[in-house]
Amino acid sequence: MPSDALTTHAEDLTVLTELAERDLPASARCGRFFGRTYRVQIGYADGGVTTVVGHTDQDCAAQVPTSGTWVGGPDALGVYGTLMAAFGRQHADQLEDATSGLPLVCPENPRRPDSVDVDGPSASLDTGYLLGRRAPMVMPLPAVRGILCTWPRGAEDDEPSVRDLTVEEAERARIGLHAITGGMVDCAGSPDPTYTAVVEDRTGTRRAVTIIDSECSTIIRSDRGYGLGFAWLDR
Repeated sequence: MPSDALTTHAEDLTVLTELAERDLPASARCGRFFGRTYRVQIGYADGGVTTVVGHTDQDCAAQVPTSGTWVGGPDALGVYGTLMAAFGRQHADQLEDATSGLPLVCPENPRRPDSVDVDGPSASLDTGYLLGRRAPMVMPLPAVRGILCTWPRGAEDDEPSVRDLTVEEAERARIGLHAITGGMVDCAGSPDPTYTAVVEDRTGTRRAVTIIDSECSTIIRSDRGYGLGFAWLDR
């Protein structure tokens, strides 16, 4: 998560809305969701502070613990995605464009997504916490482009099929890099494909994440972090 406060793009949070209990679909409660959670404190001009907690999946509503009020965000981002997008814009204000202009490429080995990493100026930003300790964010600035590489199961050594991601899809993948649940499981193999999303910000910093659907949707991201499930890219 970012280690600085959101100050210059706080108005981006005005898209968050209060949800009535009766209008909240069961899927948005995420009661059995075992992914990462977040807690954010929002300060107001009168000195008041509201704490909002929730799950990082974009389909999950957040809640104000003191009142039980539910909070929702835009369909494509949810509450967590809205917060992370606002922080990304704030970080982007510190840097000038420095795009590489080089084409995006798929990793030769999808299990090594970090092999296509490129460090642009944004990689030097001093922001980020991970599990209570200072650590650089995987990709602090918003993504501006991306590709999706797809390998049929058993064909990971072959050339993948490739399609361009929209800017919105690339940004969701970038946000999802920070929301991956830790851990791996053993499971029976399936015929499902393997995917790698490669995304880049406007300074040329490039990161990737691989989703191995045939192995219980195991995730490998650019910093070699592992996880399970990747809700942030609509395939």
